[in-house]
Amino acid sequence: MTDSTKYLQALEEFILLGKSAPGAAAVANIQKCISSPNCFVFAELLELPNVQALQNDPDHAKWLEALKLFAYGSYMDYKHQQTTSPNSLPDLSPPQLTKLKQLSLITIASTEPHKLTYPSLQSLLDIPNTRLLEDLIISAIYASLLDAKLDTANQRVEVSSTAGRDVAPGDITNMIAALESWSSSCSSVLTEIEAQIASIQASAVTQRKEQLAYEKAVDDKRKTAEKDGSKGKRVIDHDGLGLGPGEDEMDLDDGPFDDQGGARKTRKGGNRMFSRKR
Repeated sequence: MTDSTKYLQALEEFILLGKSAPGAAAVANIQKCISSPNCFVFAELLELPNVQALQNDPDHAKWLEALKLFAYGSYMDYKHQQTTSPNSLPDLSPPQLTKLKQLSLITIASTEPHKLTYPSLQSLLDIPNTRLLEDLIISAIYASLLDAKLDTANQRVEVSSTAGRDVAPGDITNMIAALESWSSSCSSVLTEIEAQIASIQASAVTQRKEQLAYEKAVDDKRKTAEKDGSKGKRVIDHDGLGLGPGEDEMDLDDGPFDDQGGARKTRKGGNRMFSRKR
């Protein structure tokens, strides 16, 4: 079972109650939901007509705002609204504040990871000491809200991944813009890669043609040399043996002596004899 499925199952009972619970009953249902230790998604409950109708009742509207805060807000938003509009939100119980701080860890890790230091987190979440901060982070890890490790030596939280949160209506436009920008970047990179591939292929074709042309030229030279050569015999000219004009030439294969060591005449009938000194 995935974490999102687990969270939706935890929310299901509150959705069923919310469908038939208007007014004060809807408020009570919200209070139980945001206090539940296993429920961390709220969009489906927030969309119910009975819940949305709370905005028309001044006594109950603040609990609708509180549910929105748990869905896609943070503890920092809660502090800000308590300062600027103290009557816009209800006072939250300690378990509710703890849960809001757990959800705020997801927001901080996703949007401002440079603030995942112990001093920054203690300031943002109003946590007085390191021990309580570590307890909060550990509880978020066990609730599968964070995949993280505590770096106590460097006073940091190393977060690998986080659970997802509900998306605020105003964030959808930003998400679409971000996805379009990402898609455009991917298209640009793909175009550049395709251009590089085409260039490499063209270069390979050119190199292959040059190699074939070179091999053909070498082969032609070899055939020409074989055709023009003596095919295994080499003739000594006049200058090689000092033969005078009109005198016969002698093949290298024919030595100046016969098998008995006597003088041998040239094959062409010449009468020049050679004697061997003993």
